[in-house]
Amino acid sequence: MKCEILFFLVLCPLNIVVSQQQPSYCINEDNSVSFIYTGKGRRVSVCGDFHYRGKDSVRYNDFSRKVKMKKQDDGSFRITTKPLVPETYTYSYRVNGKYVPDPYNSDTVWQMTRIWNIISITGTPQSDLYLPSMRQGKIHCLEWWSEKEQVRRQVRVYTPAAYEDTADSLPVLYLLHGINGYEGSLTERGRVIQIVENLIGNGVIQPLIVVMPDCNIGSSKGSSCHRTLWYNVTHYLQLCNDHTMRNAFDELMTQINTTFRVTNKRAIAGISSGARISADVAKQYPNQFDAVGLFSPVVYKKQLPASSTARYYMYMGKNDLFVHNARRFEKYLKKQDVEYLYIETEGAHYWRNWRLYISDFIIKFMNE
Repeated sequence: MKCEILFFLVLCPLNIVVSQQQPSYCINEDNSVSFIYTGKGRRVSVCGDFHYRGKDSVRYNDFSRKVKMKKQDDGSFRITTKPLVPETYTYSYRVNGKYVPDPYNSDTVWQMTRIWNIISITGTPQSDLYLPSMRQGKIHCLEWWSEKEQVRRQVRVYTPAAYEDTADSLPVLYLLHGINGYEGSLTERGRVIQIVENLIGNGVIQPLIVVMPDCNIGSSKGSSCHRTLWYNVTHYLQLCNDHTMRNAFDELMTQINTTFRVTNKRAIAGISSGARISADVAKQYPNQFDAVGLFSPVVYKKQLPASSTARYYMYMGKNDLFVHNARRFEKYLKKQDVEYLYIETEGAHYWRNWRLYISDFIIKFMNE
């Protein structure tokens, strides 16, 4: 099968620098955040994943709720959150019933059907990994034609600064997004580039290449796919069929091997439904990977490898909807005598956990 990969001369922006013409928020000493909206509007709210319904201030999820902002004497609208744990959060303004991204914050992400802004609270070693590093590599935005699936697909490939400095070959990680994401989700919301570059800069890992393909096909024909939560729930089975890389993964892997300088040290990992694809691919190519990462996976017995030289790393939140599914899969792995590590954390099915899982998996993969 012939498979072509077309290069664009323009690299994707790393999208990790916050540029503000004037303050639209202020991080206070107690880690609370004061939001300031100075535009025109009668009814203004701020929406985000930092609003809490209960007394436990460390619990939050991605189902953002809006909170009304108070109008000030100078005409601006303001509100201050409760103290936040160090993390990366998303927010957006809602003005007169319409969502409005913060024009003074260039750190953005596609989430469902809208653009949201990102704000980072630092103060822990883990949260500090999400900040821009001193040395930035490159993100190559590529488009490729899959002969097997007869669709044009997108992929982002990150190469570290060391890739340009030397002629050395580097290990490669294939990282797959979830069912409602696209090839930019992991670099935007997942903070993968910041994580990798800070781990490299801190001497925790050696440089590696990260490949992040768009896994959605079907009606989207490989384009960026942003849908509502309700659509995802009501069309889940259809989306599972559209959200796949299994048939075309050998084409992608061949192109990466011939286009970039990569070693035989190779891993595949994914979040949620992307973990299902990772398990499928690892089963289909049992001797191609050194490590398989399953983050909040939606996996079943049919994804169990008959035999594998890879080590499996499965991460799951104790409050995750699919936790019992993951526990059953762990029993399958143990019965099949597959080498694995199963880790349960606090929390549920959200990016706060996935960033943690990605960080830990990369460290384990690169140092095993």
